[in-house]
Amino acid sequence: MIIRPADLEKDALAILDGAKDFATRTPMNHLLQGDSYTDAVARIVTLPDFELTLAEHNDVVVAGIGIFYSAFIWNPEILVAEEHFWWADKDAPYSAGFKVIKQAIKNIEERGAIPMFKSLTTSHKGVDKVYRSLGMKPVETLYMRVK
Repeated sequence: MIIRPADLEKDALAILDGAKDFATRTPMNHLLQGDSYTDAVARIVTLPDFELTLAEHNDVVVAGIGIFYSAFIWNPEILVAEEHFWWADKDAPYSAGFKVIKQAIKNIEERGAIPMFKSLTTSHKGVDKVYRSLGMKPVETLYMRVK
């Protein structure tokens, strides 16, 4: 398995497929549909401070993680790295998701940023364990009106 930065031209269809797969697993999947969602994914992954890391297995993208770097809203002297999405294909090797997360953490540490990762209510229980194993702890719960 190869863990590498995304090539937005070469990997565009795989990135969109991964984003659509991610959307199906969220509690607000009905909000993440259609052309507006596709446009949003394209806009997000091309932001200047957005970093997308992929796992490739047998020449197929099987997992990815998207990190956005910015000043911390409560203290702009601090750089944060906010995870906006990560996914692993249902047919991906077991370690694919963990490997892209580990690479993202390595990249974050190299930039001197603080990782801020999310876990959806629909996320597998193991996500909490993975995040804690990487030195993170839960600090917030987001509530959203989902129509």
